[in-house]
Amino acid sequence: MKNILVFALSAIALSAVAAPLRFLSFNIWGDYFKNPVEERQAGVESVILGHKPDLVSLQEVTPNWWASPLFANMKAAGIETLRGDETNALLRAGAPKDFSKWPKSYVNHEPLCYNAKRLKVLDQGLDFYHLHLQAEKSVTWAVFEDLTDGRRFMAFATHFWWMAHGKESDMLRELNARHILQRVEEVRRKWGDLPVIGGGDLNTRPGSWAYEAFKDAGWQNAQAYADVKSPLRSHHGNPVRGADGKYHGAVRTVDNEATNSIDHVFFTPQSIHAFRHDIDVSQTALDVSDHSPVIVDFELK
Repeated sequence: MKNILVFALSAIALSAVAAPLRFLSFNIWGDYFKNPVEERQAGVESVILGHKPDLVSLQEVTPNWWASPLFANMKAAGIETLRGDETNALLRAGAPKDFSKWPKSYVNHEPLCYNAKRLKVLDQGLDFYHLHLQAEKSVTWAVFEDLTDGRRFMAFATHFWWMAHGKESDMLRELNARHILQRVEEVRRKWGDLPVIGGGDLNTRPGSWAYEAFKDAGWQNAQAYADVKSPLRSHHGNPVRGADGKYHGAVRTVDNEATNSIDHVFFTPQSIHAFRHDIDVSQTALDVSDHSPVIVDFELK
């Protein structure tokens, strides 16, 4: 009887520590196109919090987004935000030492957010890829400990070079991917052979040089390897202001296949299992951004 009780309690404990880890990636459409943050902030917030994520990779977080209530409201809901040591990262990337010469775009546009009720930050960092080409592209990374079971892993949020076509652009995105792979190896030398989860708007489709760089390193893409996965593409185009004065987006009616996705979540499969991949095409998500959020549920083996 005692052995049965111990076994039952062990099974309950095991189920408690094996809770799925939810990663959400969302390009929130900046405000580069006279698309005001204040008109979309509540919708972006409701989409993010509605999915109850443990990790959030955001892209196109412009200065006006940083000044919005978004991050304070996420914090109130238990979601903390990592934006890294921007000053040090900018100087390492080649920014002038005279701060007065720094443009407004010199901020972290790709913060990594996390569920502070579940995850503890052990280490973190920020790297700008190519400051003088495009200051908005970077990677924010962190080492976490899961407070439910003590497991440790690395996660990152990123946005790659944007220009769609040409070998030069493909090469830059490949260099962005290799920068992440190198950073991961450096972190692992300090923290051990950590599992890794991360992604964002990579501005590149499956089969590209950047995509293959992750594959060659043994990583997997959730949209290709999750047990259940969305067949849709992640980018649907800019919402359009309607006669009612509000933005309205729509699902693409052509080329709406996973092979055209440019938002990707990668992971190291040796110690992580992706069991569900989804793309949010709810009307709220379509109305607030040109990208749909990508949501992936993982289990750490």
